[in-house]
Amino acid sequence: MWTSAIGMNAGKLWTILHADGETNLSALKKRSKLNDRELYLALGWLTREGKVRYAQEKTAIKVSLQ
Repeated sequence: MWTSAIGMNAGKLWTILHADGETNLSALKKRSKLNDRELYLALGWLTREGKVRYAQEKTAIKVSLQ
């Protein structure tokens, strides 16, 4: 059950990043309407698959597709 939910949330994040481009974590959380656990599990999924990259910008972490 968890695996399919994480995969669905990863797909949701991928779709948002594809449409919006580079996004900071707080904006991604707000736009996806995922809680912290769901957001970070889905980002972990995308990271493991090599689909996203991260950049530190002052106090914000930006996420974008590879």
